[in-house]
Amino acid sequence: MRVDINLLGRFSVAVDDRPVAAQAWTRRHAATLVKVLALRPGRRLPREQVIDLLWPDLLLDEAAPRLHKAAHYARSALGVPSAVVLAGDSVTLLPDAEVETDVALFEAASGESAIALYRGDLLPDDLYEPWADAERERLRVRYLDLLRASGRWADLVAAEPLDEESHLRVVEGHLDAGDRALALRQLDAMARLWREELGVDPGPAAAELRARVESMSPYAPVRLVPNRSATRVPRPATRTVGRDRDVARVLAMLERHRVVTLLGIGGVGKTRLVAEVAQGHAEATDQRTCYVDLTKVSDPGLVAELAVRELGIRSGENQNVAQMLEEALHRQSMLIVLDNFEHVLDAADLVAQMVQWSDDLRVVVTSRARLRIAGEQVYEVHPLAVDREAVALFEQVATAVDPRFDLSRHLADVTAICRSVDGLPLAIEIAAGHLRTLTPALLRERLASRLGSSAAVGRDLPGRQQTIPATIDWSLQLLGPDERRLFARLSVFRGAVPLEAVEAVWSDGDVVDPLSVLVDHSLVRRTTGNRGEPRFAMLSLVRQHAAQLLDDPDPVRDAHAAYVAGYVEDLFERRWTDAADRWLDDITEQLAEVRLAHDWAARSDDLPLTARITAALGAYWFLEGHHAEGRRWVDEMVAHEDRLEPPVVARIRLAAGFLAFPHDQREARVHWERSTELFRQQDEPRLLAYSLAVCSATYISEIEQHDLAMQVNDEALALGRRVGGPALIAQVLNIRGELTRVAGHDALAVAAYEEGLQISTTLDDEMYVSVFLSNLSYLAEHRGDYAEARRLTHQALRICWCIGRRLMAAWTISQLAGPEHGLGRSELGAVLIGAGDEALRVLGARRHPGDRPEHERVVAGIRAAVGDAAYERLHAEGAAMSLDQALALVLEEDEGSALATG
Repeated sequence: MRVDINLLGRFSVAVDDRPVAAQAWTRRHAATLVKVLALRPGRRLPREQVIDLLWPDLLLDEAAPRLHKAAHYARSALGVPSAVVLAGDSVTLLPDAEVETDVALFEAASGESAIALYRGDLLPDDLYEPWADAERERLRVRYLDLLRASGRWADLVAAEPLDEESHLRVVEGHLDAGDRALALRQLDAMARLWREELGVDPGPAAAELRARVESMSPYAPVRLVPNRSATRVPRPATRTVGRDRDVARVLAMLERHRVVTLLGIGGVGKTRLVAEVAQGHAEATDQRTCYVDLTKVSDPGLVAELAVRELGIRSGENQNVAQMLEEALHRQSMLIVLDNFEHVLDAADLVAQMVQWSDDLRVVVTSRARLRIAGEQVYEVHPLAVDREAVALFEQVATAVDPRFDLSRHLADVTAICRSVDGLPLAIEIAAGHLRTLTPALLRERLASRLGSSAAVGRDLPGRQQTIPATIDWSLQLLGPDERRLFARLSVFRGAVPLEAVEAVWSDGDVVDPLSVLVDHSLVRRTTGNRGEPRFAMLSLVRQHAAQLLDDPDPVRDAHAAYVAGYVEDLFERRWTDAADRWLDDITEQLAEVRLAHDWAARSDDLPLTARITAALGAYWFLEGHHAEGRRWVDEMVAHEDRLEPPVVARIRLAAGFLAFPHDQREARVHWERSTELFRQQDEPRLLAYSLAVCSATYISEIEQHDLAMQVNDEALALGRRVGGPALIAQVLNIRGELTRVAGHDALAVAAYEEGLQISTTLDDEMYVSVFLSNLSYLAEHRGDYAEARRLTHQALRICWCIGRRLMAAWTISQLAGPEHGLGRSELGAVLIGAGDEALRVLGARRHPGDRPEHERVVAGIRAAVGDAAYERLHAEGAAMSLDQALALVLEEDEGSALATG
């Protein structure tokens, strides 16, 4: 098998000359996993490194299921079952294939052949992704160097339109050819481009060349001699923790770009980072550096004067400061650091001019807001990863405060503190500074009040950085009234939300402009949702401060709760149509908002709004395992249903049935019979079909009522085929399969399951694909085909783990005990039953009624095979595992087999 992977200019893959459709890569992390591995030698990386690149903010245990999920979707997109193999401590891409990447071809080629292979920058859709930035810069540098070596200056102009040398070489080429008109035309085009993009004229070298072309005397600038050395970048007094990769990435950006802005919220560590960058740049280039602390001025008009002073040049009376700065920097080779630019943003044009005065000048800016000038490259400085760098910083500060501090004794508390401040370095330093007075446990309890105290911070810190509120207020001073008002309103959200949610709490016109300002000032973070859509979030400390600025919170919380109610109701309806494959993920992604909205509606005694939120979540709770929480919500609504409208009551009863079903099918039947009655009255055929179907499921354990159950299911299936849509039909078929399987009608059960499997596969509804595979494995077991039963159960397990369905995985993991027992591996079967029992206990769930007879049969068989004492010991061994550990035990065995036999 041959696989071609293109990464230059665009991402595409072809398997045996068959292009993989772009639509196959809708799962962002699946595509990212393929890209990351394709760029590495041997297409292999340690598992921990992959997780660190794709999910840097998650603990290893938290990220492991996401890695399996991404691998699953990558295999599906490529159509190759062994495309991504997780074996041992490594992750490998296409170990059995002949793979060729355009990046490898480009690096192996030389001269014109290499130039022809460079179809564009590396992965342009993944700009600013940390795992791609350095490699993109390296490859681009090689391409530009090849163009220079080949004298292809016109191509260099096309690749780097603002590269002055390339333009001037093109002009010189025209002069060498004796074509003065073309030379002037190129100079005119260059001047227009500089004015349009940079707002300035081309630099002195261009003016000198124009003078030559026009037979005028060359430009000869006056040089100033500094009266002292330039101000050096201050070195941090302590070791910088967790910024090695950031330093390397910024240095790589400086190799190709003239202006780099380190962008981030106050307290994230921009000044410390730029000090390390300046040191690294000086060591690599031998260039001089000059540090300009812009907090020394408040007027943007004084920035040039401050820069002249920091360069070591004394200005006299009546001298033009801007002209002095230009003359001082003319053809200088140096790095200038402009620290704390956010409050003099109107001086941004000066930065654009500075880099035009010398080709060898580089400027690094630290700011809480972008400069928005041509040529600016932004590097976002994020908080430290909690489980590694943040904890290491806490330990460094703590041991400086108290040399006896032992991290191993307080790791849980320290990790919790770092997580609660989102890894923000300033907050960590302030918190750890209190350890002379408080233990980590006490500090964790009193964290909020300590972050507002300056008692534990260094006296050398400026006032704006001595408390978290002070550093946030410093940013707020730069905002207009609309931005401050939106900042306060966004405090009602608990996580990353889409633009529609932001609009719901903003009634003062278009929200995009003030939201963009908040993002530009690093007060709001722009992240990416499950399907690549933009989402917006605040760090928890920023959100807490924003909440204190919300003058009248009740109307904003009302708007938030109303938005959430509409959101879950919309998913409740669309789960049968275009959201069939993702409604569970969408609710899970917004679960913090759902809980917050429900809590507010309940505390506000807004019963209709509380009921709307509750009614839309019954099936979600049933499938995700939040049974205790859901039961509380539903019971409260059922107790007050006399105050609700009939359509809401019907949905409440539907939800109540789902919460009762795992424990008491007859109670569930009472709820569902009531919802069926109401849906008939309201002429809601789709919900009537659904209610009938689940009502028929309550007879699964009552074999004597089989005929009645099938009559109810028949009506549900007929109605579903007429008006319900394929997703509903599949779910009715699954219940039909359960009824016939438990009754011993295996042929009818197979027919129902296989039709449902086909529908769910077409819909790409992976959760129900795993359900049907799991149920078909029971029937294979009935036939004595244990190998097929094991294969089907493994496939179901892999899917439900990869898509994050933990309750489904808990139900299915112990189901694997049956095939393993049939294949002579009864000990493993006992371990898996223990793991499944414990996982269900942790999730507060029970086995599906239709599966209990099968489970009891398998338990009895394994007990007989290994003995009661051994069974209890093995069961306890399984119960000691986490669900993730048990799944890894099963699934990674398959991964290893695939790698060994490929």
